[in-house]
Amino acid sequence: MSAVRSPSLPLRPLTVGELLDAAMEVTRGAGRALLPVAFALAVLEQLAMVWIRVAFFDGSTFPWIGDIVGPAWLGVALGTGMEAAVIAFLGVPAARAVAAAAAGVPVRARDLLRLRRIGSAAFLVLLTFVVTCALTLLPLGWLPAYPLFGLAVAALVIDGVGPLRAVGRGVRMVLRVGARAAAVRLLGYFAWLLLRLGFGFGAASALGLVGADGLWATAACFALVNTVAYANLASLDAVLHLETRIRTEGLDIALTRVPDALTPQHLVVAR
Repeated sequence: MSAVRSPSLPLRPLTVGELLDAAMEVTRGAGRALLPVAFALAVLEQLAMVWIRVAFFDGSTFPWIGDIVGPAWLGVALGTGMEAAVIAFLGVPAARAVAAAAAGVPVRARDLLRLRRIGSAAFLVLLTFVVTCALTLLPLGWLPAYPLFGLAVAALVIDGVGPLRAVGRGVRMVLRVGARAAAVRLLGYFAWLLLRLGFGFGAASALGLVGADGLWATAACFALVNTVAYANLASLDAVLHLETRIRTEGLDIALTRVPDALTPQHLVVAR
């Protein structure tokens, strides 16, 4: 399998706009590996969401606010938990792409998808799902839940730490610099949410004009737009983690002092 295009990733503190641009660059550069996985996960998510919409929202794709209070809120919590879990899973290849970009080395698509440390990553994905789902059940609980473990997978992959340490390190990275990473994560999510809802409403209306509307048709449309959204949000997490290390740990300075050619191993933190 040929190498994916190495994204351009400045090794310096970035503005919010530069972070979003860098995340999109990573998504494009690693798209050959990242997007097929994102599509498969988005399809699986929408299969589950069809069941959730039938079970909790009477088959409605866009339920009214009054229709999601009470027991139906469990459906919302399950949906947000799945979103967070999918993004966390995609964080594995995204973080590998960012590590390669930081080191300035080419990487093959199959290297981004190798199964190394998959058990540790699966633990973090499951933890992300459970915690996000549980906290979303509380009033406004999703707001802290979504950013909370967002950088844990990046800590696992880029920093080379164990899964338990990755959880703690990821949370600390999110909260550094006045919770800047948490704010950027939320900004990225809401930006994509507007695009996803706009696409969803537009697609549903267009399908209705040709008599092809329905739960499954709408789910297919959301699977398409979510493919790009989830891949980009995972890339944003990986870029955010690296940039936070540069901003708070002087990673860029440390890398300039490496006498040999850089590799992703030079990003591993001290044990």
